[in-house]
Amino acid sequence: MIPNKTTRIQQYLNGWWDYRIADGRFIKKQIPYSDPPVGFAECRLDFDAYTEGFGKRAFLVLEGITYSAEVTLNGKLLGTMLPYCEYRFEITDILQAENNRLSVIIRDTEIVFGAGEGWENYSGITRNVYIDYTSDIIFSDVFFHSTADYHKKIAECTAEVTVDGFCQGLSAKVTLYDSGWKIAFSDTFSLAGEKTNIPFVIENPTLWSPDCPTLYYLEVELIKGKASLDFYEHKVGFKHLTTEGKRFYLNGSPFFLLGVCRHEIWGEKGHMLTDDEIRQDLTMIKNLGCNYCRLVHYPHRKKTLEIADEIGLFVSEEPGLWWSDMKDQQIVDASLEVLRRTVIRDRNHVSVAFWLSFNECIFTPEFIKESARVCREYDPYRMVSGANCMSIEMTKQYFKECGFDFYTMHPYHPDPWRMTQSARELTDMPLVFTEWGGHPVHKSPFHLKQFITEIVRLWQNDEKDEVVTGASFWCFSEMYEINRSAPACYDGLQCEGLVDRFRNPNVGYGVFRDEFAKLHVKQTTPYFLTVEKFLADKENYTTIDISAVTETEEQQAYFSEMMKKAAEPIPRFHFECRNVRHMKMGPTLPEEIRALGQLPVHLSRKPVVVPCGGDFEVEIDGNTDKIHLIGMTSMPKAYPIDGKFGEKMGEIITKYADGSETITSLRNGYEISTACAWYGPSRINPVASEAPRAIKFINDMDREHFVANLYSLAADPAKKVKKIVLRVTKEGYNLLLYGITVSNLAPKRNEYSPSALGKSETARAHFPQKDTALPS
Repeated sequence: MIPNKTTRIQQYLNGWWDYRIADGRFIKKQIPYSDPPVGFAECRLDFDAYTEGFGKRAFLVLEGITYSAEVTLNGKLLGTMLPYCEYRFEITDILQAENNRLSVIIRDTEIVFGAGEGWENYSGITRNVYIDYTSDIIFSDVFFHSTADYHKKIAECTAEVTVDGFCQGLSAKVTLYDSGWKIAFSDTFSLAGEKTNIPFVIENPTLWSPDCPTLYYLEVELIKGKASLDFYEHKVGFKHLTTEGKRFYLNGSPFFLLGVCRHEIWGEKGHMLTDDEIRQDLTMIKNLGCNYCRLVHYPHRKKTLEIADEIGLFVSEEPGLWWSDMKDQQIVDASLEVLRRTVIRDRNHVSVAFWLSFNECIFTPEFIKESARVCREYDPYRMVSGANCMSIEMTKQYFKECGFDFYTMHPYHPDPWRMTQSARELTDMPLVFTEWGGHPVHKSPFHLKQFITEIVRLWQNDEKDEVVTGASFWCFSEMYEINRSAPACYDGLQCEGLVDRFRNPNVGYGVFRDEFAKLHVKQTTPYFLTVEKFLADKENYTTIDISAVTETEEQQAYFSEMMKKAAEPIPRFHFECRNVRHMKMGPTLPEEIRALGQLPVHLSRKPVVVPCGGDFEVEIDGNTDKIHLIGMTSMPKAYPIDGKFGEKMGEIITKYADGSETITSLRNGYEISTACAWYGPSRINPVASEAPRAIKFINDMDREHFVANLYSLAADPAKKVKKIVLRVTKEGYNLLLYGITVSNLAPKRNEYSPSALGKSETARAHFPQKDTALPS
């Protein structure tokens, strides 16, 4: 079992202190506290040293203040403090057995790096104050890190120990416990200097993840001779979070980072959350379906990290910047120091996903480089980026070249357009929406669903398409912000949260939870097979694969030009006051379809496009009475959207081995219909009377509804068909073809049955080598 060892004693100084604003009268005040700023205030405590601790080394620890502090003990200035982060001052030679006076002067309004825009500010000694009594020689730091190899099922670990008061003859020992049982330990390791790396290996570790937040108990013991001088204890975990292409990968699997932005503010209490309230917050966030909480915009309490480790919630931290002047060196230096201290304090927490070095600042490349350097100097094992709302162009120019590991964007907009555009252009690293939501979706379930649908789509896209690998909603809870007006704020309250300032769910809470549940189920684009039983079971077929043709540069140019024409507004349905709906995928099948009714097919996802003036030839080379063509639509023009019913738009030439040929006209509404199953604001039903509907598929519920038909071309069974030629003769028309199946007259060994397709051949289909104009 885990031994109960300690060589340190903590004397907590929390409680009633003397307090005054400026040079006013002292009153009693409970410390820690979090109040509206007052300019400056003095907090003073008279105390005696702890009897059992006095005489050893002693360190005064303040875990956090806002926004600047001067700390004095017994008339001696110990130092000054920046906001949010922990400071340790050695007081061994200053501390008296009795009658000590500790003074902390807080300044909060005229501080260059202090009170920030974007939320209500609270001044005070906001976290614990205590004295840490230690041995003469102690650990000043232990940095635990590991490389989890999920293939070999081992974790190569290192405890990087730094000793304060180093002398000869010191050694250290590392022990790892699992549920109270010792599972790994190092031999006693001789220390050669102030900093030493102690390596060890864990076999078959259970990897930490939001679904399985397994923690181990790490103990590092500092030894001299047979005496234990100091112990370091921490709960640790093993994980492997990295990037590949456009995505995060956790323990070898693609991982979507779904989160919310959370301030450490509650109701009227400012920053004074209890442990239970922190746990309630993180549990509510976890119950939303989230696996991530962005701790905005400053370092939060250590307890937050401990609970996140325990319940399985990734977090990120940042130094307290918000629209700050990155050209002000005092602000830059202060923020980098807060970032440095935060990285050192929290880098042993497995829940930390990455560090964010700023929030919504007009960043400079110099700052990006320096913040990335600071993070990597003190934690080279995690990613770093910044929470960003600058232009896509500026982001693309600087993020990667200056050392960040992934892109971020805050795509605030009345609709998801900026989300899509960001994902479309920021493609050479993963992209995370570190903020989204806000007032455009405030108390509007419809708009919230619209944004969530787009985020889910961007995650589930193929790697070649636009992808987003994480999103953090703004924001989790309401808070005060009195200098901002509607629609974000009402009556001095920023009301964009999923819960109110007292953690009662708002209307968006359930919508967020239910809609993002779609992330856990692969959403396939709906399609419907409506083909009838065209052929008898006894027939057998040869399928012709034309998919290779669609990958040619010529075909890609045809497809792009067709999409460009199809996206042009329809005059009678185009109103300037409305947003134009753009097509994203076009008539691309959502997945491979292996059979239509009793007809075996091999369909290419993207159709062959036959433009006006460009013949498409397919070699058949066999006896048949039917050639089945799947597609037989035109885009964007064709009946009933364009042209007269029955007018000729093209033809199919059937060429036989004996040199003869037949020509079959392709007529609007008979053999051909439009591929578009919508027209302006309405769904429509395109019908070709001689080419029954084969497939209806939907690539975007807002617009992209498509159909494909099946036309069975008659052939002379007494002759051997050499090839067919598809030709478009009407300007502006583009014939679409997904696949071809040929009925065989003579029985073949691969006879079609519901469990076995007929013989499949790769098409020797091609366009003639001649100059053909792109479709107009």
